[in-house]
Amino acid sequence: MKKLLAIQLFLVLFLAICTQASDVYFDSRWTLWKDATILIWAPEGNNPVNTSDFCLSLRRNNTGIGEPKCRELGEWERDTIAQRYGTWLANNLEKGLPSAYLRARHPGMAAKIQAVEDNIVLYLNPQGKFIQVAIFDETAQEPKTAGIVKANNDKIALGDDIASTFFSKRTKRRLTKEERLKQQTEPDDLYKEVPNLRVWAGAGIGYSQAHFPLTPDNWTSSHTKSRVRNYRITKDSVSLWNFIEDDDAFLSLYAGLTWHGFIGIELMYRYSNRDMKIDKADTVYKELDHWNFGQHDIGLNVLLSMTYPITPWLDITPLAFLGFQYSFYNEDIELKDGVKKPSRAYQYRIQFEDAYKGALIGVGGQFVFKKHYGVDLRAGISSRGRDLYEAPTPDAGKAPTTIGKSTIDCFVSMGLEYHWTL
Repeated sequence: MKKLLAIQLFLVLFLAICTQASDVYFDSRWTLWKDATILIWAPEGNNPVNTSDFCLSLRRNNTGIGEPKCRELGEWERDTIAQRYGTWLANNLEKGLPSAYLRARHPGMAAKIQAVEDNIVLYLNPQGKFIQVAIFDETAQEPKTAGIVKANNDKIALGDDIASTFFSKRTKRRLTKEERLKQQTEPDDLYKEVPNLRVWAGAGIGYSQAHFPLTPDNWTSSHTKSRVRNYRITKDSVSLWNFIEDDDAFLSLYAGLTWHGFIGIELMYRYSNRDMKIDKADTVYKELDHWNFGQHDIGLNVLLSMTYPITPWLDITPLAFLGFQYSFYNEDIELKDGVKKPSRAYQYRIQFEDAYKGALIGVGGQFVFKKHYGVDLRAGISSRGRDLYEAPTPDAGKAPTTIGKSTIDCFVSMGLEYHWTL
């Protein structure tokens, strides 16, 4: 009994495969408009489908097609040039033949196809047990898609077969006459006119450290491993990293603009909280609860960039930047509860300058989705220091200790942005 059921199932599947005669020879990127007008072209005047029923087939098989309109393309059926091209197409439409070989080369026929505008021409030509099918629109002089379906005396079933085979794709809103003209004259994405002004604003996070990746540890160990004793004493004061932690996360806010997709400027602000590198073995710190500095960086970058439209929904902009920044430090220090009078060392602790200035240099990239939503990735080097040059005087004494004369770190960051174009 089981073997009999298996044989019956096999026969049903075999018959289903044999009776499935629909075959798409090629299918290029073509637009199926919502609420489209379908112009049915039967060169021999033998339309195998019912025009009104075919519109119902389209709606049954594609719910997104809206309210299509169908009519016979009688003006082509009565035209000698169109009739000759239709006959030639019937004789040459076969599987494996590139669509370019089916191009309408007669200027009169090419003009007829171009005049279709945003309507769709459905070519139907009965050939014995099959119906040849081809679809034309205004964008090319050859069929956008072509193939065959099995002939069927039931015109409703035949219309359903054609609709499910060739009209099952997603639809788009029909273009207005002005939009069609713009689409015809619009250049390739890589050669489009670059917007005069592109503006963005964003917020991000990042991480900075004094030690540069892939470099020997001893290049920066004197800064990264130093500790402050007695609130002010350290081995070397040339870098701020001898006093405060060099590796920490930061938050950033920034806004920028680019002219003609090439050169731009960007204003940025960064904040990080840096703990003091105190020597915990020093007993003077028994009175201390915490000691850290808020680091505020304000800077301006000059950008050089180039935008590449990868897809209609993604633009990638590699960039390089060079700029300057000012760094300000806000001290946050507090003694433990119960300490009524701080030590003398506390009162004469190290003091940073009001501001440090430096440079930034780096590279990165902006990934903009849907022309508005961006992700920004960057890596670079920043510096902070003091300009100590003063004209010497005869009364000049010993040079004072320099704090933060040369402070360098590397950083990486990621930001989320919103873009506008003008």
